[in-house]
Amino acid sequence: MRKYIDWDKKTHFVFPIDGDVLNEYDGTLRDGKLYIEAKVESDSPVKINGVDAVLKNGFYTAEVCIDGEKTVLVAEGSSTRDEISVFTLKKHIGYYRLSSDDNIIFLYDINKNKDKYKSIFDNPYLAVYKKAHDLYGACVHLNIYYEMPAEHKYFTETREYFNLSMMTDKFKAEWQANSDWLKLNFHAKADQPDKPYIDTDYDRIYGDCKKVMEEIVRFAGEETLSKETTVHWGAVTYEGTKAVRDLGIKSLAGYFVLEGGRPVVSYFYPKDLTDYLSQRDFWYDTELDILYCKIDRVLNLHTAKECIDLLNVMNTKKTRSGFIELMMHEEYFYPDCTLYEPDFAERVLEPCRWVYEHGYKGLFLDDVRK
Repeated sequence: MRKYIDWDKKTHFVFPIDGDVLNEYDGTLRDGKLYIEAKVESDSPVKINGVDAVLKNGFYTAEVCIDGEKTVLVAEGSSTRDEISVFTLKKHIGYYRLSSDDNIIFLYDINKNKDKYKSIFDNPYLAVYKKAHDLYGACVHLNIYYEMPAEHKYFTETREYFNLSMMTDKFKAEWQANSDWLKLNFHAKADQPDKPYIDTDYDRIYGDCKKVMEEIVRFAGEETLSKETTVHWGAVTYEGTKAVRDLGIKSLAGYFVLEGGRPVVSYFYPKDLTDYLSQRDFWYDTELDILYCKIDRVLNLHTAKECIDLLNVMNTKKTRSGFIELMMHEEYFYPDCTLYEPDFAERVLEPCRWVYEHGYKGLFLDDVRK
C-alpha cells in the first residue's frame, strides 16, 4: 500500500496533503482565485511552486494560488522534492446531503402493498424523507441491500424473505419523476455478516454491487441509480474499493474517525490519513479516482436536540462545515426493532431544518463537481 502521508520523507507537505479538497475557508479569495499558505517540513530551505519559502513556526511556508479544479504543488530543495495534487469543487460551501444506510424493508413493504399503495410515498418510512425534501430541500440517498431474511436478530416480527429481483416495477415512473432528489445505490448483499467486505476480493463485492445496481435500474430507472454510496460498515479492501469504482461509483462517504486508535468506517485507509480526514469535508484519492465525503452526523446516535447542539459546535470549525453530510439507518424506524427510536422522524427532520435555516441547499455528491 502506498504511503498516503509520508511523514518520514525529508521534504514533505504538511498542509495541504495529496488529494486535499480546498475551499475559501483554507485561505483567501482574491480576484476569484484561492490563495493558501502551503506548509512544508524540510531539513533545508525549499521553494514551493518556484517561490522561496519562509521558515515560520518550524515549517517552510509560502503563499500559492490554487487555480482550477486541480493544482499541482511542488516543494523543491537542493536535493529533495515533494509533489502533490490538490483540488477544488464547484459546489462545496453551503450544501448538504441526507443519506441512509441499511435499507431494504421499505422496498419489501412497497412490494407487498403494490396493489394497495397509490404511491411509493404511501410507505411511511419513505414519507419521512419526502417531507425532508419538501420542507428543507433535502437530496436523499438510500444505500440498499440486495436481500433480507425472514427473521433477523434485531427484529421481533417475522417477515418474508425478500430480494430486489422480487421488487415490483409498477412505480418505476414515480421513481424516475423524483430522481432529482431521491436516489439509490448499493450498500451490501445483506445486513449480516457484519463488515462483509473487510477482507473481500475484487470479484465478490463486484458481483454483489452489480446485482443491486441492475435491479435498481429495472424497478426505478437509470435516473434513480446514483454514482455514490456508503459501503456497509465502510470497511473495504483496496481491491474491493477498486471494484465499486469500476462499476461507476465515483464518490464514497465514511466516518473517518479513530476509535481506540483504530480507523472506523474509513474503508482501507491508514490511521494517519483517517485522523487528518476527520477534520476535512472531502478528500480525493488520485490513484483510485474516488472522492470521499466525511459523514458529519449519524442521526440515530443523537436526539434531535443533541444533533443540533453538535451542528452548532461544528459550524465554528470551517474546514468541517462547508458541506454537511447527515446520515440515518433504516432499522431505527421500526417498532419491532430492538434499536427502535420513536422520535425517528424528528431526528431526521430537525437537523435538516437546521441546515436549511443556515442557508444550506440539498446536493448529491456527484453534483459537487458540476
